[in-house]
Amino acid sequence: MSLQSNLRSVAPHQVDAQQESRAALWDCDPLAQDESGDVAYLTTARRLLRLAICAADVGARFAREGRSEDPAAWMLSPRRLFADRVPIEACQDLENFRRSVILNGLQMGLDADPRDIDDLLTGDGDADVSAQVNGIGSGREPEGEGIIAESELYTCWVDVEDGCGRVLAFMAIVTDRPTDLVERVIGRYGVEAARNARFRQGFDHTAPLATAMLSDAMTDMLREVAAAPTSPLAEGVDVTVEQRFQS
Repeated sequence: MSLQSNLRSVAPHQVDAQQESRAALWDCDPLAQDESGDVAYLTTARRLLRLAICAADVGARFAREGRSEDPAAWMLSPRRLFADRVPIEACQDLENFRRSVILNGLQMGLDADPRDIDDLLTGDGDADVSAQVNGIGSGREPEGEGIIAESELYTCWVDVEDGCGRVLAFMAIVTDRPTDLVERVIGRYGVEAARNARFRQGFDHTAPLATAMLSDAMTDMLREVAAAPTSPLAEGVDVTVEQRFQS
């Protein structure tokens, strides 16, 4: 299958001629020898590091979800989230890098409305973000495939330093709006903690922290909820477990 066919297989919307032309810059064989006519691309070590992290996150996410699409093709297909730029370019920018971290960390589809992601990244860590979080996404329904419609169990691990020491926390909720969990983390621990938290759909009971921090009864309950998130047992599930270590 050609690269352009791969691009279309993961493209969330129609790719126009200008976008295809831009994406075609990357339509070259990485296993071939360098050529004098290759397009030069000026960047920095910091921007390359963002790109490497973004690509690793996408590859890990596609493997975790068992997707048949090519994660490299996702990196080369224009995205609404990045103003129709291809991620291999856009995610070198700090703003778009943060958007990618949230999109793929929360497994929010292959694309999303940038407003939904940017709402989650607004504010500073010293502000009282609780009131701000209450208004996130209000009055606007999710657009496109960016938000999963059915209720699912979403979980995350938070590792953050506060004024008193280190906090390890586990959070889980059942919701039809994945960004709810991000908002909970922001409200309780701040924006920076949300940016660094590890989010996932479902529950991994084999994670070392799960074994160390959660009781057997809690683990069994969460496994059942993850398997049947619309069951009576799952209704209203909202879990926070913390361990604090004094500095």
